[in-house]
Amino acid sequence: MKIMNAKYGYLGPKGTHCEEALYIYLGAKDTGAVPYSGVEQVIAAVRAGEISHGLVPLENSIEGTINLSLDLIAHDQELKIAGEVILPIKHNLLSKPGIQKAQINLVVSHPQALAQCRKYLNRHHPGVPFCEVNSTAEAAQMVAGGNDYMAAIGNERAAEIYGLEIVEQDIQDCKDNRTRFVVVSKEESPVTGPAKTSLVISITDRPGGLYQILKEFALANINLTKIESRPAKRNLGDYLFFIDLSGHREDPAVKKCLEAIEDMAASFRILGSYPIWGKVGETELNDTGNQVKMSVNEIRQDIDIIDYQIVELLAKRTQLVSVIGTLKNGIDSIRDRDREQEILNRVRNNALKKGVSPELAENIYQILFGHFVELQKRLKTD
Repeated sequence: MKIMNAKYGYLGPKGTHCEEALYIYLGAKDTGAVPYSGVEQVIAAVRAGEISHGLVPLENSIEGTINLSLDLIAHDQELKIAGEVILPIKHNLLSKPGIQKAQINLVVSHPQALAQCRKYLNRHHPGVPFCEVNSTAEAAQMVAGGNDYMAAIGNERAAEIYGLEIVEQDIQDCKDNRTRFVVVSKEESPVTGPAKTSLVISITDRPGGLYQILKEFALANINLTKIESRPAKRNLGDYLFFIDLSGHREDPAVKKCLEAIEDMAASFRILGSYPIWGKVGETELNDTGNQVKMSVNEIRQDIDIIDYQIVELLAKRTQLVSVIGTLKNGIDSIRDRDREQEILNRVRNNALKKGVSPELAENIYQILFGHFVELQKRLKTD
């Protein structure tokens, strides 16, 4: 999905899977696209304004997340994810023409490519050392200009560009090997169909902190397509949580859910809303913020879950109130009207914000106050 007057960059040199992914994303070759030697260089070029959009690998179906890409995007407040492309990855063993498999004495490639072909290399080239470089195309370049018995792991285009021969095709350990690339920009992405939203949050250090966040998505019937933690690079034990969800940030259900999460999170940042790869141009099924209309039974199942959670929370509140009751000096000190009013004010405000009747919320809490006061009195007299 090419944007007018945009200038693109990618992890180079020519012949990388990243270049291939960019051309698929754009729908055609872009002769003006700029190759860079590393992910950091692509990100820096977007930040500096050398290019408007940069495409970098983010995660692989075999080896997982490319941590460098994720960290760079997360810690740069100017950057947004403006798009994605998912590319089937086929790795080939490349060498100079005429070289036999048995003659290969060094295999060069990107760390991810080497890891994705680990079983093949151990089985067919045991004891042959590996050399890690910035990209599969850089590996092909090295083999083309290096000693005769080096081999690279790369794609067919790299073999063609650098005059190499394919010794063996499809050497990846998992045949369903795919890599997700993201387009990084300072600009928001226009979305006209089904969307995905990426965000990064941190939570306060308390029991159930992450549960409270995830519960909001469940209650809003929002599907999470990814959740992952990474060190926050502050204190040991501080983590950021990266979340991908189905829906656009401006969809009513998504927007309301994200507002609730922002209130609870220690830090909150939306990395972007952008078209779901493979569904660009499709039409949403409805305008409620959910891509799939729920049946009555499905809604009732969600209500059952909520009812279970309400009882769980009441049980937890009962435990805490019982502990407080044992700490109070006597029966006369059990009821604290000022504290009750403080709670009622907070509950009414929160109910109003959430679209719940403040009167209903207050009535429920008045019943709770009466019940728990009697509970604490019984604890004092038993």
